[in-house]
Amino acid sequence: MNSPALFILLSTFLYYPVFSEDYYELLGISRDASSKDIRKAFKKIALKLHPDKNKDDPQAHEKFTAINKAYEVLKDEELRKKYDVYGEEGLKDDHFDGGHYQSWNYFNEEFGIYDDDPEIITLSYSDFEVSVEGSEDIWFINFYSPFCSHCHDLAPTWREVAKELEGVIRFGAVNCQEEWNLCRRQGIQSYPSLVFYPTHEFHRGSRSTRSLVSYILDSLEVNLYRLSEGNFEKHINKGEDPWLIDFCEPGGDCLTSDTKIKLAAILDNLVNIGSIDCGASKRLCKEVGYSDDLVYFKDEVGPKKGEIIDSLETKEIVSFALKKLPDPVNVDFQTFEDMKTKLSSATEMPWVLHFDRGPMDNLEIRKLPAFTSDINVGHVDCSKETEICQQVHVRKYPMVALFKTRGHYEWHHGRFTAHDIAVFAKESASSSVRTLGPDDFPAQISQPERPFFVDFFAPWCPPCMRLLPEYRKAARSFEDGEVGFGTVDCTVHPNLCHMYNIRSYPTTILYNNSIPHQFTGHHTAADLVEFVENTLKPAVVQLTPETFQSLVAERRQGETWLVDFYAPWCGPCNELAPDWNKLAKQMQEEAGVGSVDCQKYRSFCQEQGVNSYPTIRLYPHNSQGARRFVNYRGWRDVDSLYSWAFQHLPSLVTQLNHYSFHEAVVGSEDAWIIDFYAPWCGHCIQFAPDFEKVAKLLDGRIKAGKVDCEQDYHLCSEAGVRAYPTVKLYLGAPGEGMTQPVNGHLEVETQNPQEIKNIALRSLEEYRTELEEEQHEETRRKETKAKGKGKKKSKPVHDEF
Repeated sequence: MNSPALFILLSTFLYYPVFSEDYYELLGISRDASSKDIRKAFKKIALKLHPDKNKDDPQAHEKFTAINKAYEVLKDEELRKKYDVYGEEGLKDDHFDGGHYQSWNYFNEEFGIYDDDPEIITLSYSDFEVSVEGSEDIWFINFYSPFCSHCHDLAPTWREVAKELEGVIRFGAVNCQEEWNLCRRQGIQSYPSLVFYPTHEFHRGSRSTRSLVSYILDSLEVNLYRLSEGNFEKHINKGEDPWLIDFCEPGGDCLTSDTKIKLAAILDNLVNIGSIDCGASKRLCKEVGYSDDLVYFKDEVGPKKGEIIDSLETKEIVSFALKKLPDPVNVDFQTFEDMKTKLSSATEMPWVLHFDRGPMDNLEIRKLPAFTSDINVGHVDCSKETEICQQVHVRKYPMVALFKTRGHYEWHHGRFTAHDIAVFAKESASSSVRTLGPDDFPAQISQPERPFFVDFFAPWCPPCMRLLPEYRKAARSFEDGEVGFGTVDCTVHPNLCHMYNIRSYPTTILYNNSIPHQFTGHHTAADLVEFVENTLKPAVVQLTPETFQSLVAERRQGETWLVDFYAPWCGPCNELAPDWNKLAKQMQEEAGVGSVDCQKYRSFCQEQGVNSYPTIRLYPHNSQGARRFVNYRGWRDVDSLYSWAFQHLPSLVTQLNHYSFHEAVVGSEDAWIIDFYAPWCGHCIQFAPDFEKVAKLLDGRIKAGKVDCEQDYHLCSEAGVRAYPTVKLYLGAPGEGMTQPVNGHLEVETQNPQEIKNIALRSLEEYRTELEEEQHEETRRKETKAKGKGKKKSKPVHDEF
């Protein structure tokens, strides 16, 4: 930001109230500012306008409250999205006013400790999910609190370690004052906590620079070759990678063990790192032709085949080795056109193209062939090939894109490392996602035969970057040509995004016969696929005043309807939409689920007494018409909605009390399965619909009942119930006039409906088989006893003389 603009901004703060100004203007940042930009801008203004430094200004607190609130909103991706779409109106449900803030010393000494260190990445919650948990990269992360003196003491050491091991692993920092939820989820209980990823190993040892470097290097798994006369031929002919060999003379200048580990980590899969002790293997060093040298062999190891490197510094050695790797193909206009022609007929491997001004000098791009054996790699010099770069709308440098079959291409927006570019290339090549611009976007969404799903995004936006891999997965779920998938970069095409009223990122819209349907669910492939399927084949009935009359108002007794009265501009309504669709699918056999657009049918909604959105009503089965309904006021997720709706559906489960339990269950030969619950128990409420499914699956073969243990505490105690919910199986009294145990024959440990059904029926079959066998045995004993009683005992015969 230039100085005059900053002066004007600060002058505005000093002389005028700022309560309702635009949050981005308050912080002096653009609407595409990154998290780091927001943090740095806020710190700069906070140091200038803090009430501690403006004690003579009676409005100092109000002014600082305004910028503090702006920062609190814009640093949080969800609040920022609400603000971008709905302004301050969209934040009414988030109760904070920016009135709580830290002292001036906090902003001067403790705020954003590592923001100015290029080797250390300050991670937010969303950055952490994408860059740490979503990758296989090795990270060492410092979880700290700005109020912790030990954290400040460690900071210089952390910077030294990060500089020494730059490129070996990645270094991060998380401010747990700002990202407390992330720190809690990572099990952070004290500050500073140093954690090694992806193993999630906490470092408990010394925190000196040497100790930390040794800990990291000892934790790495690298390939180092100690070459000798016995194994030289075996290893040296392994693969086609170049070799970097340290010929070490006793007392000479040799690479340290640490340096060799660093080189092996940085040059992994690119250059083999080996060493020869020329004191122990004099003949081998003499045969190869080097002694007390560090030598790079590009093609073949042998006398005069290598280049001596006159440095023992890791960075200089790495730079030398990477510059020796082959250059990508230089792509001119004719090569570019030929490439597109071949790709359109699917006869060519995909191409990764690197766009920059001038010759290729990016070392990461040189690494790519080691990771992308089935993808071509090329370089476009935009200072010469302007027509190519204009054609694909290159706006900054360097950039990387994957050109794939059917003339489609997609830009890489992640970290500019060979590994990340290779992962992107493989992911993109298997997906039909394509980059769209003003030339092809309107034409694609107006095709009547094919719906088109478009993701409007900005590369600076963490949720956008998190969505893109899921978006590619979703595209792979549809047959080729069934649904189109495309992206529009709103930083490259702002006019196009403005034309389509895109106000926040990401905004993802499915165009079906040119009609837009905005996606509002979770950013997962499964939710994206479900949204497309629900839009094309909706489970929710879109009700008009006429269809509401025929389906709801004139319904018969025994029918249940759930209706969502909404407005398209209402944020909570849009958040509800995906869960409402899921609910409709879940309840297809139990109730009708519909929606009424109250912007389109405003008068009708007013007639129905709907004054706020969303309004959710259930029209129960035991009434007729639309006069009687139940309003919903709980959480708007699908599980809560279903649990609520379930309470108003006809039930196959019998409610039992102390008297009916003893009469219908204990004193009966019928088999029962009983759910012992408490009405305040959340797990019980969630399990109730599943138990209803159990009753349905058993279909009367075993009766289903439930007992409210708050109302019948003594009965539950008598039945041995010690937790809620508890499911017990009663297999029936063994005979007429007999009883079965009050505590049941079996306690069922699972809450899965299908498993409960299988256990119950199997147990019943075994129990009845056992009873039959006992009855047969009893009958046999009785028959044997009866036969014994029917025989007369023979008396001995005595001969008389």
